[in-house]
Amino acid sequence: MIVHRYQHKYTFPSIIILLVLAILGLIWGYFNMQKNTTVPRGSNMSVLGIELDQTKDYIDLHKLEKNGISFVYLRSTQGKSYFDDNYLLYRDQLQGTNLNFGTIISYSDETSNEEQYQYFLNKVGTNTGTLPVMIVPATSNLTKTYWQRMGRFAQMINNLGKRVMIAGNYHYHKYFPEGTRFLYTGASLKDRRHYAFWCYTQNGRVKNIDNLNRDVTMFAYIGTNTQYEQLYGQQKVQ
Repeated sequence: MIVHRYQHKYTFPSIIILLVLAILGLIWGYFNMQKNTTVPRGSNMSVLGIELDQTKDYIDLHKLEKNGISFVYLRSTQGKSYFDDNYLLYRDQLQGTNLNFGTIISYSDETSNEEQYQYFLNKVGTNTGTLPVMIVPATSNLTKTYWQRMGRFAQMINNLGKRVMIAGNYHYHKYFPEGTRFLYTGASLKDRRHYAFWCYTQNGRVKNIDNLNRDVTMFAYIGTNTQYEQLYGQQKVQ
């Protein structure tokens, strides 16, 4: 008696071929993902932005906006002696695009509020963009006194008629002027209620943009496209 081990002689080779194709597909998907723009994980946020400073040279801003980026934050001053070399260059170039922009101040605990404020005005002036002025701690020693001092500095910027956003936990909102926004900086967004933007990675990339293929700080607006345009559209220049 003859025993037929396989009723379909092509079944086993077909399974092997499908398995190989599946593995190749996974490999292709992985490397393709590494080339795409980094997006917020587990979120459908579509209003994305990046940070630019003197470590990022020769960025094609027109190409940037064509690749899904809606806004740019520019680093400006820290304390009373540091001013980013590329701030004015990028600010001028942005005027010829549809990208919204905002200004970042690194707040130092080694300089008085008055000195930091005057230095910022001398270097940046009042053209800070349509987005809130982002104030970022320049130290890891975030004591109660530090937050209180930063709150008083934020009020000085607020008195210029500028919106202010703090890169820090909303828990400290009591130290800041009414209406201050907050930037969420956690790995996963858990609480949308108290935050305006999310810094979702500092190791991102933007597809097809030279010099933005690694170590890009990226932001997402927490809200709809319509809300973003109503609040921060270019027609609302401050």
